Amino acid sequence: MNTEKPLEEKNPTLSAELQLYLASLDGKDSNLGEMLEAISHRGFGLFLLLLALPAALPIPAPGYATPFGLIIVVLAVQMLVGRPSPTLPKKMRSKKLSHGIVAFSVKHSGRVLKITEWLVRPRLSNMAKNRAFLSLISIVIILMALFMLVPLPLTNTAPSFVIFVLAAGMLEEDGLVLLGGLLIAPVAAAIGCLAAWFAVTKGIDAVEPAVHGAIDSIKAMLGM
Repeated sequence: MNTEKPLEEKNPTLSAELQLYLASLDGKDSNLGEMLEAISHRGFGLFLLLLALPAALPIPAPGYATPFGLIIVVLAVQMLVGRPSPTLPKKMRSKKLSHGIVAFSVKHSGRVLKITEWLVRPRLSNMAKNRAFLSLISIVIILMALFMLVPLPLTNTAPSFVIFVLAAGMLEEDGLVLLGGLLIAPVAAAIGCLAAWFAVTKGIDAVEPAVHGAIDSIKAMLGM
């Protein structure tokens, strides 16, 4: 009689999880409620990562930073008060999620996710599970998500990236990556504030050239 225990199945990589979710849609539109039901077993991390991803990409998907930023605020507040798993109000659950935006995010996130998967692994896991530390993470996510609500270039891309990093760290219980996310959060906030200041004092046209230059540089670095 074979008494060997089966090997534990590892969680799929971030890119694999995105591909699986995209395949499950079978080319159809969905809504946030359906997404939540599909991935809520992975806690807040994967849901926050998916919400932050469209705006965090070097080629951001237009029109999603503001509504997703509001949803991220709701989720981060739930984390702050100690809810064990994410939930959404009925109105937010019914928000349409087009197949096109999911496919767009999966298509353009390949290199970013590969780098993330290479960097993120379980480290300092006790810190990553610490209630007080996670409360700090929740507050930072709320602040970054508030920048996403501002409909100006550069006010949402960098903060969205910080949320993406923090979500990846939560997902893999990587305290080191969470610390890294906390360190880059002030930089993202400074970029957002500077972009807002330029837009207010010099007009939106003063921000656009800087945005395109930054995007082109990042795309070149990532081979996109």
